[in-house]
Amino acid sequence: NLVQDLKVRGDVRSLCYIPLVCSIVILVYRKENGKLPTTLTQLYENFILQTIRRYVKIKRPSNIRPRQIHNLDHSVIATPFQEMCKFAYLSLKENNPRMTFSLFQVQQSLNESVVKADYLGLMTTFTVYGEKSYQFLHLSIQEFLAAWWIAMYEKTEKVFNDHFNDDHFRMCLRFVSGLTHLEHEDYKQYFNKEVDLQCKRKLQFGFEACYHSR
Repeated sequence: NLVQDLKVRGDVRSLCYIPLVCSIVILVYRKENGKLPTTLTQLYENFILQTIRRYVKIKRPSNIRPRQIHNLDHSVIATPFQEMCKFAYLSLKENNPRMTFSLFQVQQSLNESVVKADYLGLMTTFTVYGEKSYQFLHLSIQEFLAAWWIAMYEKTEKVFNDHFNDDHFRMCLRFVSGLTHLEHEDYKQYFNKEVDLQCKRKLQFGFEACYHSR
């Protein structure tokens, strides 16, 4: 059934050559009882939520059962999640964005609550030449978390204008578009050519909604 659905969903199928994305698609499809999210943003949001749920179940047995990411604001894992999103954004916005982090960089950037939360299962560790290093599970996970921070705490239109020509920011901006419900036609126009994008204070699920300035 999934194969048949992917024949229709070319946008998702085209990404399945990336092993992690393929795994995300399979996991979400199973958890959602044979349904695929309608957008790539929803697919990643669902996967990250499933990852955090698994962390909560294994590492922190409690009554915490996050159903949506924005509900994390009311739980004890809200601070670690926000810290990780901020870390993802600040690392991505550098001229030479970092994908691998040393123990020192992680300790300097993330507070103790994130370490105690074992990075919510969203980062992995490995050792190179005796030195412990850290990475997000995949670059696209870092890009989504960065987009979440932008949608929640940054001036979205400024980020678009500042980073539109940065190739390494391309996927992140697409996630921002999905999180802020940028209209489909405006989304296509914006990523085909530069347009005047304005974000107005019309909150949807806690985000600024973005609209094309006509």
